[in-house]
Amino acid sequence: MSGFKAEIISIGNEVLAGYTVNTNATFISQQLQGIGLPVYWVSTIRDEHEHILYALRTARERANVILVTGGLGPTPDDITKKTVAEFFDVPLEINRSVLKDVEKFVRDHGRELTEVNRNQALIPRCDDVIRNPMGTAPGLVFRREGRLFYFMPGVPREMKNMVRSFVLQDIRAHLALPQVTTHLFRTTGIPESYLYDRIKSHLPQDDHIDVSFLPREFGVDLRFRLISDDRKQQEAFNARLKDIREALRKYIFAEEEIELQEALGRILRNKGLTLAVAESFTGGLIGDWITDVPGSSDYFSGDLVTYSNESKIQLLNVRPETLQRYGAVSEQTVLEMVRGAQKRFCCDCAIATTGIAGPGGGSPQKPVGLCYIAARFKDKETVKEFRLGTVRRTNKKRGAVAGMEMLRRLLLDI
Repeated sequence: MSGFKAEIISIGNEVLAGYTVNTNATFISQQLQGIGLPVYWVSTIRDEHEHILYALRTARERANVILVTGGLGPTPDDITKKTVAEFFDVPLEINRSVLKDVEKFVRDHGRELTEVNRNQALIPRCDDVIRNPMGTAPGLVFRREGRLFYFMPGVPREMKNMVRSFVLQDIRAHLALPQVTTHLFRTTGIPESYLYDRIKSHLPQDDHIDVSFLPREFGVDLRFRLISDDRKQQEAFNARLKDIREALRKYIFAEEEIELQEALGRILRNKGLTLAVAESFTGGLIGDWITDVPGSSDYFSGDLVTYSNESKIQLLNVRPETLQRYGAVSEQTVLEMVRGAQKRFCCDCAIATTGIAGPGGGSPQKPVGLCYIAARFKDKETVKEFRLGTVRRTNKKRGAVAGMEMLRRLLLDI
């Protein structure tokens, strides 16, 4: 582990008031961990002169890298910029390069340049300016007495672009950081405790390796981080990953930060397959998520939300006698739904869902949360009964995840 320490300062009254969640600090911390720079402190302060000065003075005494977000937007008082200029004892001046960027941004968006826009180019004299192609507020860089200061706007997409395009590379250029190797296993369909039991014998006991179990809404991320330049330790790290990959083969849907729908889409595209969906209790959520992925039209044919019995009969050719004998929420009905979707859209694959989303509508025989989900690939099919909870939106999400995961496993034969 390096001896360097980072601190993140978030400026924003709205964050302290609870109106905005501080996702900026989370993102920056994750990015710094990835280059071997640990974050020791995260501060959230008001956009007020004395608070900003105090935070900067405190950070200067204890951190090597200080990253500040917020307070650089088009506000009339410019408290943050004035305070930063005072802290570093530098003047505020119009930066011609920044002014050109601001003028271009405003012009490209079909607007007239205002005095507020022009004031964005009035910045403290700094060591570097971080250009902002996504907005009008530039980032500021100061290098003082071996310390690095980065000031960025609070708008998440603007800040993220600055971190990725400039800040990380600049930190690496000025600090001798250790080599960091990271790996992610993104899993679904297995609770954290069961996941741990399955891989505990493969977990490394090396001080150079960090292991994190990070629960998500419908899965667990397993993150590994090796901080070492040693070749043998790298080889041992890779061997551990191989063992864990095999132990969790059924549950790992990605080894990068993508969602299940994108992982499923890649399989469909790589195999040249097409997909249709028939949804009852999930109400079109599967189709919505699948079409969130750019290029999903390459493999996604369509989605029928067949909520009523009549729509199941008319659109999916579910037999009336099946509905009468077994009910809409049954294994028999969902199998006819998935076959009907595959046939109607002339697709290779299909997913179907039926269930009682809740919070009402259940019975002793078929309680709230009962659902049946089916997946089909050519003439192979699988169907499962699930007992979910009583929260409607959560049940819909869990059903959508289960349907996509069932098809993923069917396609991979796992």
